[in-house]
This record gives sequence, structure tokens and C-alpha cells, in this order.
Amino acid sequence: MTNLQCGVSSCANNAQGCCCLQGIKVDGTQASQCADTCCASFQPQSSAMQNGPSQGTPHPNCQISCAAQNCTYNTGGSCTAAQVTVRSGPGQQTECATFRQK
Repeated sequence: MTNLQCGVSSCANNAQGCCCLQGIKVDGTQASQCADTCCASFQPQSSAMQNGPSQGTPHPNCQISCAAQNCTYNTGGSCTAAQVTVRSGPGQQTECATFRQK
């Protein structure tokens, strides 16, 4: 399990900087930098959710499935980093800030 910090305040799965999912998927098969990755589990909040409390229970530790083949932490499609930060990227995108090219 990886300690996951989520800095994407516009995600419906984010509560108190943690993800409410028990596992996420990071995409970016041919990524060579953080901006080439994204959290495939991102779900935009509805306007009603933005004005109210987050739903779900935060899970600071979760499984991370990783499609970023060029990341040093990707071992057999799973993330092996002790801590991962997902943050807002350009526009409405997200990115894995922990990505490190092999």
C-alpha cells in the first residue's frame, strides 16, 4: 500500500487531501514527465458537492495501479513508491507528481 496525498480539490474522491477510493489508476503509458501522466480515477465534483462536505471515507493508504511504463516506481503495473502525490495539472488535468523517468 502506498501513502497517497491528493492535491486535486476539484475531484469528487478527494476528502481532506486523501482519496476516498481504496485504489486508483495512474495513466501515462509513454510518459516522460509528470505532465504526461494523469489520475484515471479522477471524477469531477458536481456543483452541489463543491458547496457541501465530501462523500466517503478518506483512505491515506491505497493500491495504485500504474500504466506509466517509464516510471522508476512502476513494477509490473503497480506503484512501489512509499508516498505518491497527485496534483492538478494544466487546465482541468491531473498528474502524478511522484513520476520519475527511468
